[in-house]
Amino acid sequence: MKFLSKNIFHIFAIVSIFLGLSEAWKLRWLCDDAFISFSYARNLSEGFGLVYQVGEYVEGYSNFLWTLLLSGFFVIGVSPLKASLVLGILSYFFLLVYLYFVERKERPFSNLPLYLIHFVLFYHGWIFATSGLETMMFTLFLTIGLIEWQKKDNRAGYLLLLAALVRPEGMLFLTLYTFEKGSDTRKIKSAFPFLFFLFFIAARFVYYDDFLPNTYYAKANRPAYFSQGMMYLFYWFRVYPLYTIVFLYSIFLNLDQIYRKFPAFRSLCILIYIFYVLFIGGDFMAMRFWLPVMPYLSWIVYLKLVEKTDELQISSNLKSKWNIYFQRNLILIHLFFILSLAVRLDPFVGENEKEAFWNQVGEERRFYTDSLIQEIGYDKVALRDFRVAFFGAQAHFIYFMKPKYAWEAESGLTDKVLAKQESQKPRGRVGHEKYAEPSGLLARDIELVLADRFPEMNLPYITFQFRNYTWNIFVLHYRPEKFSKLCQRSGWDCSLLYTDLLKRKLDLEKEQIFWHD
Repeated sequence: MKFLSKNIFHIFAIVSIFLGLSEAWKLRWLCDDAFISFSYARNLSEGFGLVYQVGEYVEGYSNFLWTLLLSGFFVIGVSPLKASLVLGILSYFFLLVYLYFVERKERPFSNLPLYLIHFVLFYHGWIFATSGLETMMFTLFLTIGLIEWQKKDNRAGYLLLLAALVRPEGMLFLTLYTFEKGSDTRKIKSAFPFLFFLFFIAARFVYYDDFLPNTYYAKANRPAYFSQGMMYLFYWFRVYPLYTIVFLYSIFLNLDQIYRKFPAFRSLCILIYIFYVLFIGGDFMAMRFWLPVMPYLSWIVYLKLVEKTDELQISSNLKSKWNIYFQRNLILIHLFFILSLAVRLDPFVGENEKEAFWNQVGEERRFYTDSLIQEIGYDKVALRDFRVAFFGAQAHFIYFMKPKYAWEAESGLTDKVLAKQESQKPRGRVGHEKYAEPSGLLARDIELVLADRFPEMNLPYITFQFRNYTWNIFVLHYRPEKFSKLCQRSGWDCSLLYTDLLKRKLDLEKEQIFWHD
């Protein structure tokens, strides 16, 4: 009993960490976007450079350090699918361990790791512990960087540098951190991380001829989309209704910090980041852009909570009615804090189970479960001689099937021209609001279009049996010798294409283009 009483904090913490890791691993998955980075990593490891198409220098990823690490795993023969799962889980593990130690240091005599339990019960923390994306690694470096910045530890700059190398948004935090430290000439070393990042920006410009990733132009370079940004925020409140109070209080604390110690760069960072997410309309993937700042928002609320708890240990502070009320309900308030992330209301249950999105915000894991982890069903050499146009969700096919040329024709992730092209489509799901024109397909000599995104072209199609799904692949440029070889492969059926050619009274032995601009 004595051992338990002395170590109850550690026991609760270890059990909590085990629970979080266990749930995250059970929910492990990969999303389609991850395969863009996988292709970049493979090309780098094979000596073609950090490119998607050999010879085309376009930064179609937004996670430099993550992609670099995946490339390293390629070199030693480890699949990026497995490597990304391991890196994500390790990032989650290190974040939980850090929170365990930092909370223990903050509350050396507490019997309950209140903050750690609060975060461990966060469902979307489990979801983005994997996914193949860099989200959890970015959250790891940003959270530790912000907390260490709060503690005035000079290592914060290097952690924020790592965050900036993982995702471009980290540049905001690193820049304002450097501004704050720059006023103290005795701490000139604190500028080193920022100077290194400037060197990185210069190298990026030399390599890609652009200061910003192409993903910015493809997905965020549009007018303000506050209405959808608010929907993205309301989704957070819709799913975690109790956390609404914690979030609003954290915003108040940041505003109060700015009021008291203007400009209070750390608080300013948080508010600018939230404004930026609202400005661009958030993301179509639920919670992905909120997760990186959520641990710090909870942390400052937690600190205020324990500060108030300590204050009430002094009897002279119990004269105010508010303090008396707070003390009487202390356990309930602590419990509310824990449950604010534990209580989750899923919008996609019951009559909404078949819905894909809630106000243009969706849960990607619902679509994919663990299906993309399985490397089965792909005919990995079938398209090696073809030039294809694909759309974001088909990035995994491109990774495995390795066509001769692959053009991302939904947002222009891998194409500077399409990415910077003004879209005439009305605002909708963020990042999915522009498509290539048929003229773009012709200009790139596209032969196959991997989805029916151009119904006006009335293209014939062939089918491929992928697992239990019959996939229609549309033909723009018919070259008889190529299709003859393709159609002899198992799982491929070109009978509908040949029937269509005959109906159009076209020669099956001659090259055909089914659209003329």
